[in-house]
Amino acid sequence: MILWLASYPKSGNTFVRALLASYLNNDNDNVFSKMKGIRSFPKKSSFEGIISDDLIKKDHMLLFKYFLSAQRKINENNKLNFVKTHNFFGSTNGYEFTDRKNTAGAIHIVRDPRAVAVSYAYHSDISFEKSTDLLLMENRIGINDGGYPEARMSWKVHFNSWLNCSFPKLLIKYEELNKDTHNTFKKILIFINQFLGNKFEINEDKIKKTIDICSFSNLSKLESEIGFKEKQKNVRFFRKGENKEWKKVLPPELIKKIENHSFEELKKLKYI
Repeated sequence: MILWLASYPKSGNTFVRALLASYLNNDNDNVFSKMKGIRSFPKKSSFEGIISDDLIKKDHMLLFKYFLSAQRKINENNKLNFVKTHNFFGSTNGYEFTDRKNTAGAIHIVRDPRAVAVSYAYHSDISFEKSTDLLLMENRIGINDGGYPEARMSWKVHFNSWLNCSFPKLLIKYEELNKDTHNTFKKILIFINQFLGNKFEINEDKIKKTIDICSFSNLSKLESEIGFKEKQKNVRFFRKGENKEWKKVLPPELIKKIENHSFEELKKLKYI
């Protein structure tokens, strides 16, 4: 069964994956190598033998029809599979993102959308205005692997979809993960352990060691030394990771635009 690591882009999904991969793997590989064990969805590799590249090139929206088939393929190993996604929890073109036969639960990672707008602008090397427009785009579709779509929708739609999903879920705020990494990550481990019959030990010393390994400075240093494949163009992926950078750099009119669009959600999350 799949345990989704679900988030809007630039909301802390990579940090959670780094922590999990480091904690659950005892080998001597670097963090980025360990993270390869947590796949992303939708990606080309999940659809091999299910739908051809030629069909995707003709109409990439056809892919949503095969989401459940691809997830069944992932679950053929009869294990708990950690899978990252930026897709919203809902149907696209009449096809559901997932179902009870494929999903065990979800860790829903959320970040202040004003911070997301700033982080995504730097990540994609676009203006704050463009990044904000994408954040508010109700039917936003992202493209992976040159043609494999995911339905990201607006930040507001994405947040509400996973908040109201019908599976066991844990809501994690990036800001809390960043400020109190130890206790927030421990909550994640406790949540995961219920799906594994409490088979792995939740060790305080191991949590501390994992956090040290996955500190922002260490991940940034590792990116400088060996690179990180998820970055775009020549922009650093691990750039700052600050909680309140948006207050210093995001123009007031864009802050207001985001707040007007997602006021109730921001209030619910105590961002305002």
